[in-house]
Amino acid sequence: MASKHPTKINVETNDLGISFSKSKKIEGYFSKNKYKWSKEISLGPVLNNKATIYTESSRVKDLIELEEQKILIDIEKKLDLKLISIDVQILNNQQ
Repeated sequence: MASKHPTKINVETNDLGISFSKSKKIEGYFSKNKYKWSKEISLGPVLNNKATIYTESSRVKDLIELEEQKILIDIEKKLDLKLISIDVQILNNQQ
């Protein structure tokens, strides 16, 4: 029988796999650690233990992909947070 009382929604267990607490930690990490390309990115959600980063520059995308393992190791050391990978996507704002 269905309950007549509303159930509390847990934002960490959603159907999409988005982790809002991990996303917040990653946002804090990139605000504290200044990479040369950090002004050219915007952060997306952590989706199934993959951090999402958006950029408009293919040069920045290549730099992040080259440094991906170094960044992942640093995140694991500083935040005690294990991520699988970083998904770098090019923004298309010319619509």
